[in-house]
Amino acid sequence: MSRRRLAAVAALTLLPGAALAGTARADNATEIVVGTCQPYDVSNVGTVDACGSEPLDALFTGLTEYVPGTSRSRYAVATSIITKDNRVYHVTLRKGWKFHDGTEVKARNFVEAWNQAASTKTDSSFLFEEIEGYGKRKMSGLKVTGDHTFTITLSAPLGVFVKRLSLPAFSPLPDSILKSPASFRKKPVGNGPFRVVSWSPSSESVVERFDGYPGAKPAVQRIVYRAYRDEDVLYADLRSGDVDFTTLIPSTKIATFRKDLGGRVISRAGHVNQVVTFPAKVAANSDFRKALSMAIDRETITREVFGGGRVPARSFVPPTAEGSRRDSCGQVCTYNPAMARKHLAKALASGFRPPAVLPLYYNADSAHGDWVKRVAASVNKTLGGKVKVVAKSLPTFSAFRDAVTGGRLDGMFRAGWQLDYPHIQNVLAPMYSSGGVSNDGDYRNPRFDALLRSADRQRSSAKAIRLYQQAEALLVRDLPAIPLWNYGQQAGFSERIAKAGLTPTGWLDPLTVKLA
Repeated sequence: MSRRRLAAVAALTLLPGAALAGTARADNATEIVVGTCQPYDVSNVGTVDACGSEPLDALFTGLTEYVPGTSRSRYAVATSIITKDNRVYHVTLRKGWKFHDGTEVKARNFVEAWNQAASTKTDSSFLFEEIEGYGKRKMSGLKVTGDHTFTITLSAPLGVFVKRLSLPAFSPLPDSILKSPASFRKKPVGNGPFRVVSWSPSSESVVERFDGYPGAKPAVQRIVYRAYRDEDVLYADLRSGDVDFTTLIPSTKIATFRKDLGGRVISRAGHVNQVVTFPAKVAANSDFRKALSMAIDRETITREVFGGGRVPARSFVPPTAEGSRRDSCGQVCTYNPAMARKHLAKALASGFRPPAVLPLYYNADSAHGDWVKRVAASVNKTLGGKVKVVAKSLPTFSAFRDAVTGGRLDGMFRAGWQLDYPHIQNVLAPMYSSGGVSNDGDYRNPRFDALLRSADRQRSSAKAIRLYQQAEALLVRDLPAIPLWNYGQQAGFSERIAKAGLTPTGWLDPLTVKLA
């Protein structure tokens, strides 16, 4: 995940320590307590990590929003976003939409907020990089054309750009925050279904339903977001009923949490994938790479190493992304010892000679060592010693990334991607296009690049997705990386909640909560 911040994944293993003291549990039939991890920064909608994004998602609404339970988007503050060429977009806002301070949401509140997020180089600033003038304090590609209209001009056609607009980074900000950005830390003022009552993200924040919200009304009146340092303490509070919902299930509890919580759980494949990547100069034979892939027993490894907290991948694209297909990788991503040996024989018959030792690199300051060693052992056993994969570590993540980006590795290495927005394009372009920001294996296929460019120009979402899927089929053929598994998303809830759902990014979706 070279471009994406790693906080969302790091949050899966929280730092030890005591839970932060919170207010006593209120006996309120319309209030729920959500357990979260501690954010490192909540200074703007574009500068938050995964721990801080969850409450902000309840406070803000963008031009579009995700349809609950799906990765599709629908209009929210916008009434229309029109383009003839996927490069210039004409945006019209709903009139009368109010911020929580009573001021109206106007076009300038979007444009100035986006300029602020992009120019201050926040964690999410890269999301704006396709807009003309990115890198300057005011992007030339954003023009206010009226109180409720503005235009977005990109540097090149990109139809999937509109999929980003449901993310918190694209939220509008009221005039008060735009004039005094530092005031955001004290009390964010949003335009979403909930407004702030008290704000202390490092300990406890309380939000309440905003009855002036023009969108769908949540059933919950108040949400307390309580930050924890220790996931085991959080889990104990969930089981006792002091917490009503959390997505931070300790890895040691994954195997039993369904029973522990009486079935009040959510468990699904998430938006982070894990792969093994080949540098262009290593293992330059597709049959050999397929042999390696089919020699990996993903089912056993995910069960025994992760306790079921990972889901074996049958695709290059996480299942939460629009355009993903359940089994697009087919047999290539399935453990099949006999076929693995056949592909190896075919590679050898063609004259290919694998290296005497094929390293699989990872960083030692992580929890990756166990699974990397298991992958190496699975390949070696399946291929009968004809290939020797050896797990090799570099001491730190920084040293590991420097070696990867510097092209100094003489073997395979672990890699992965966390979706910035839930769409197939957000995996294919950054990880596998020529010059892609996370194309660490330097995969280059002119046909693949051409399919992506063609898809980017399509005004029809369905046609674009078909082209992206054709591009993914080329990855299955060439196998520049081996899909291993997707990080699972697990959540648990108390008896006070009858039903709850997650957003595509894995946070609680307050609009889906139904109280018991």
